[in-house]
Amino acid sequence: MPTKKETSKTDPTDFSDIVGKITPVHEVEDCTAMLVYGKSGTGKTAFASTFPKPLIVLDVQEKGTETISQVEGIDVISIESWDSFQQIYWYLASGKSKYKSVVIDQISQLQAVRMQSLRSENKMEPTDTFSRRDWGVVSGDLQTWLLNYRNLRDSGLHVCFIAHERSNASEEAIEDQIDPSIGPRVMPSVSSFINGAASVIGNTFIRETFDEKKNRSVQYCMRVGPHAYYVTKVRKPVHAEIDVPDVLVNPTFEKIMSISRGEKPAPKRSVSKRSA
Repeated sequence: MPTKKETSKTDPTDFSDIVGKITPVHEVEDCTAMLVYGKSGTGKTAFASTFPKPLIVLDVQEKGTETISQVEGIDVISIESWDSFQQIYWYLASGKSKYKSVVIDQISQLQAVRMQSLRSENKMEPTDTFSRRDWGVVSGDLQTWLLNYRNLRDSGLHVCFIAHERSNASEEAIEDQIDPSIGPRVMPSVSSFINGAASVIGNTFIRETFDEKKNRSVQYCMRVGPHAYYVTKVRKPVHAEIDVPDVLVNPTFEKIMSISRGEKPAPKRSVSKRSA
């Protein structure tokens, strides 16, 4: 029981404020937060460009927007500092922007940006080694601000986090840890956090196929179904009678959202052969 000092000065039997905030689950705004990771050139940014427009891309020292330069309804801003990353959030959270979607490209580079800003704050030399406390600060700040951006979906914005692929835990680990899975290339603590925060996690890759004449064709794909090694996830209604496919070919925002809503794909129309 709270003490007298801890109780509110308002009438403890007046629940009008809290009741007014309760919303039926089917009326909750259908906005999402997705995490897409993969090797360079596998279509991560191209997939992100299919999100609802107007869309803003936060280019975190990536310079990878050439592939979507001809897509209408997309703006881009270069993120060169940790301060600018925070300022853009406050602008989007103000509700004064025109955007329906925000893409962070990439959170792998965002980690480097925060590390650099911390070096500057602590007046560290480029060769100085990060202490465990320094790594803790970077991890905590990344989790805090990625959560802030994730929560923009509550304000009616779709959010897409892009990351490079990490296939070996030792590449970015700051402590002894065995992790056989393949996921986003960020610190293990941040990876665990963003994996839980995102409603959808997809891994992009390129599939090569050959026909009978050995002609090569390329398919841009995304793993979304449960996998033994790749971190993937699609949240969908509990009773939805639809299985999440292992792989989507030419993935788009609408294809993902259709699965998230539990919608069955339209049946393929059969083409009957007409007699001569």
